[in-house]
Amino acid sequence: MNRTVVVTGASAGIGLAAARRFAAAGDRLVLLGRDERRLAAAGAAIPGSTTIRADFADLGQVRAAAAAVAGACERIDVLANNAGGLHRGPRALVVNHLAGFLLAHLLLDRLVAGRARIVTTASLAESWGVLDADAPLRPSAWHRARWLAYASSKQANLLFTAEAARRWGPLGILPTAFFPGLVRSRFAASSPLFTLGKLVPVLFSSPDRAADTLQWLADAPAAQLVPGGYYFLRTLLPATRRSTDPGRAARLWESSLAAVGL
Repeated sequence: MNRTVVVTGASAGIGLAAARRFAAAGDRLVLLGRDERRLAAAGAAIPGSTTIRADFADLGQVRAAAAAVAGACERIDVLANNAGGLHRGPRALVVNHLAGFLLAHLLLDRLVAGRARIVTTASLAESWGVLDADAPLRPSAWHRARWLAYASSKQANLLFTAEAARRWGPLGILPTAFFPGLVRSRFAASSPLFTLGKLVPVLFSSPDRAADTLQWLADAPAAQLVPGGYYFLRTLLPATRRSTDPGRAARLWESSLAAVGL
């Protein structure tokens, strides 16, 4: 398709599977990842790709990565906002929400130039999140549990997607989010969702199958998609009110701007 596609969390799992799919379709890939060895291997597996190392726990590295991406790309057609991890406390919100939020803002001119799709990897875990929309980094006893901290960050992903659609939709940007399913991995094996999912086999997924909806959200005609929509297996998926409330989305946007210094 000859697009420029930026994938975060691209050195393994869903990110790498999606990058392979985009490359097979003829797109140019910019791969962001934390682990230097795995990122180099991913770059070698996708000829012609550009690799940029960044640890999303460090917003200074996110800023440097954004500068590197901007230097390599005059426009961005797709931003796959996929990086994330399982962490306790504020680190979960930094890695899984604020880093991607900051990256998108720093690349906004490139996204506008490409009338880009922003596709964010979300999770059913949002349903038990306890996010403070007014102060996402405020220490919380709840967030001492990794899965509650993760769940709150997934609420933030959906609220970001909804508010980005409202604010950036008029600029030609189309943000969406998706639940990839329970991808068989060490990460998923420790998840409460993984245990519940044994009762619902359709929830289980390989990285490549999970990447299918990500690629579809980047490829489908805009008229087929709902701006700010949340999808699973190419179908709209309901989310909790806490993850879709417009007032919470607007408040989180403002508090996130302050948290990243914008």
